[in-house]
Amino acid sequence: MSELVIDRIYKSFGADQVLHDVSFAAHDGEFISILGPSGSGKSTLFKVIGGITRQDAGEIYINGERITGKSGYISYMPQSAALMPWRTVLDNVLLGQEIAGKRDPAKAVKMLERAGLIGYEKRFPHQLSGGMKQRVSFIRSLLSPQTLICLDEPFSALDEFTRFDMQKWLLSIWQEYSKTILFVTHNIEEALFLSDRLIILSAKPAEIKRDWQIPFERPRTEQLLYTNEFLQWKKMVYEEIKQG
Repeated sequence: MSELVIDRIYKSFGADQVLHDVSFAAHDGEFISILGPSGSGKSTLFKVIGGITRQDAGEIYINGERITGKSGYISYMPQSAALMPWRTVLDNVLLGQEIAGKRDPAKAVKMLERAGLIGYEKRFPHQLSGGMKQRVSFIRSLLSPQTLICLDEPFSALDEFTRFDMQKWLLSIWQEYSKTILFVTHNIEEALFLSDRLIILSAKPAEIKRDWQIPFERPRTEQLLYTNEFLQWKKMVYEEIKQG
């Protein structure tokens, strides 16, 4: 179970105010995408949630427990796969478990098989494609004991076809393991295809402009992208972000 509450978060770097009165809740098993103009504070918000950066004001709770300024409560996946080059694929996916003192190689191998990576357990990151590295990184996040995963533009470096394959793979894995996901992206289509909810941030200092429930049924297929309803939502979101 993972219920996240963000309560009136403010953050400045000197005279540069980045986050202004940001509040929202993420319910257990939800997939929430966060969009906004470049430089609007999306990554800063993740760092605050993860306890990497301390906010100026506001509180953060998981399952009713105050975690403000504390680390170790979320699993964080940055834009790059951030794999340790000296560790094999299997050792990389087990890293979060090792830190928590719980190592389960059998479960890790099962998940690697589910991701189409069986036979690559003893390979090193430099021997993998970009999409394979992202799958390894996400499996590491899933195997970590935290039930909240923050994904910061994990597919931004991938080509269009690999990116869409990764989106479909991510949905299939998420639906199976039901972890709560916060997903930062600049790609409107990606956000609409993946999410239960869409949070739109304003230009800096970031405030929440919109918190939309996405109406598309699951499971989602490629055909959704060509429907009039999807295209109308895409235009609406684009216009909202464009306004800043």
